[in-house]
Amino acid sequence: MLQESDELLFWVEECLVQEIRLVPSWLVARLMVVLRQAHPELPSRLGRERRPGHVMEIIYDAQAALMEQACLSRGPAEVIPLFARARERQLNGAATL
Repeated sequence: MLQESDELLFWVEECLVQEIRLVPSWLVARLMVVLRQAHPELPSRLGRERRPGHVMEIIYDAQAALMEQACLSRGPAEVIPLFARARERQLNGAATL
């Protein structure tokens, strides 16, 4: 979803560059899918507003929510001991003290 939101942001920025006053409806339809995935309140915040500047702000909020979801969905990484034998010797040495 983050990649999709980046692509949508590109197209909304393009609307600003081309001085298009309203985001096209095909883009809003794709955007609503991303907004629903990011946070349940975001589609209602967008409402019927289609000015590119406002839409960009909503996309930024969606990206923040999606990044937080991505971080939370990943658990802590498994620690791989690089020097297992040295660690074992260190633990054994500590046990004998």
